[in-house]
Amino acid sequence: MEYVDGNERRFGAEDLFFSTTDTKGVIRRTNRVFNSLSRYSSEELVGSPHNIIRHDDMPAGAFKLMWDELEQGRSSCVYVLNRAKDGRDYWVFATIAPLADGYLSVRVRPTNHAMFTPVKEIYARVRAAERAYAEEGHGRREVAEHGAALLTEELAKLQYHDLHNFARAALPRELALLVVEGVRVPPRAESDDPMSAVLQAVAAIERDTDKLIFQLGEYQELINGLGSWAGGVRSVIDRADRVGSLMGEVTSLDAESSVPTVSERVKERGAQAVEVLRQLNSSLVALYEAASEVRFRSSMMRLHTLMAGIFAAAVLDGQEGESADAIGDLAEAMLSDLEELVPSCQEAANLAERLEGDLRSVVSNLDRVKRPFQRWIRALQDEGAQALVEGVDAEAALSEAVAVGEQGFPETASLAELAAKVRGVVVTLDEPVIRQRVATVRETLSHLGSSWR
Repeated sequence: MEYVDGNERRFGAEDLFFSTTDTKGVIRRTNRVFNSLSRYSSEELVGSPHNIIRHDDMPAGAFKLMWDELEQGRSSCVYVLNRAKDGRDYWVFATIAPLADGYLSVRVRPTNHAMFTPVKEIYARVRAAERAYAEEGHGRREVAEHGAALLTEELAKLQYHDLHNFARAALPRELALLVVEGVRVPPRAESDDPMSAVLQAVAAIERDTDKLIFQLGEYQELINGLGSWAGGVRSVIDRADRVGSLMGEVTSLDAESSVPTVSERVKERGAQAVEVLRQLNSSLVALYEAASEVRFRSSMMRLHTLMAGIFAAAVLDGQEGESADAIGDLAEAMLSDLEELVPSCQEAANLAERLEGDLRSVVSNLDRVKRPFQRWIRALQDEGAQALVEGVDAEAALSEAVAVGEQGFPETASLAELAAKVRGVVVTLDEPVIRQRVATVRETLSHLGSSWR
C-alpha cells in the first residue's frame, strides 16, 4: 500500500521488492513493487545502472562501504534514500547479497526507528561534509573515500566498528518487526501450477526456520544476561585473589596445624577459578560474535525466503510476469545463506558448550574455596595467627580474612543459573531438509525453462 507524505512516497511492510544486477551494477531483473515505487517501467530499469534511482542526498561513503563489503564476498545491509522518476523520495532498508554472476538486493520498509532515525541524521552530516570536500576540488573517488571514513567514525560512536557490524544488528531487528506486522510467505491453495510447488517449498522453509528464529531470540536474552553479569567479574576476581594473598601472608602458631595444607589447597582452587574468570570475558565476546553472525545469516535466509514466497504468490495471482530466473536468483541466495549459516551455527554451539564448561568450573572451584577458607579462619582464631611475610600485621590480616569470608562468593548461584541456561539454549537447523526443499525449487524451475541450474 503506497501513500505520499510531503515529497516522500511511503509503502507498507508487506511491500517487499527486489532487483538483481550484474557485477557492474547494471539491472537485470525487477519486480512489480520496485517498478511502482520507482515509477520506472521494467523496460526502463532493465539494462540501466542501479544508480538510476540514486538520490543526491545519499552519502557516497555509504555506497563505498557497501561495495567494499560486497567485493570481499560478504552480504551488506544499508538504509538508502532513493529518488523515483517523478522526483519523489522513498527510503528503504536494503540487503545486498553476492550471486555467482552479480548481486541480489531485497528491500523492505525501514521500521526499526531506533536505528533508522540516527542513521538519517548521520547521513545528513556526512553528505554535507562530502559536498564541502568536493567544493575544495577533490574528485568523486576521493569524496567517497572521505565520506566512508566519516561514516565509519559515526558508526563507531553508535558502537558499531564497521558496516558489517551495523548490518548484523540492523537486519535481525528489521526482520523481527516484519514478522510482528504479520508479514509471512502468503498462503495459496495448492494447484498443478509449477509455481505452486515453488511456493509450498518456500513456505515449508519458512516453517523450518521458525524455531531457529525463536531460539536466536533466547540466545540474545542469554547473551544480554551474561553481558550484565560480566560487569561483576572484576569484583569476584579481586576477592578470589585476595583469599590467596591472605593465605600466603599468615599461618597458625601451632606447628602441628592443618592450616598450611588447607592453604595450599584453597590457593590452588582459587587460582584455577581466577584463571577461568579472566578468560570469561573473551569467551563471552566470542559467543556474542558467533551468535550475532548466526542471527544475521538466518535473518538473511529468512528474508530471501520471504521474498521468494511473496514473488511466487504474485506470479500465481497473475501480478508478475517473468518468474523462473527471478526465483532462481532468490533460490541461489537461499542456498548460499544456508552454506554460510551451517558453520556459523556449529561455531556458536561449540562456543556455548565451552562457556558452559567454564561457568561450571568457576562455580565448582569457588565452592571449594569458600568452606575450606572458613575452616582456615576458624583454625587461626583458635590456634593464633602469625605473619609469614615481613611487615604484615597478622591480626589485621585475620580480621580482613573474616570480612572476606563473610562476604563469600554469592555470585556462584547466578553463575550456576547462567550455566544451566547456556546448556538449555540449542541452535536447531535441519540442514538436509532445507537443502532438499531448495532442491525442489530448483527442479521445478528447470521444468519452467529457467536458465539457472
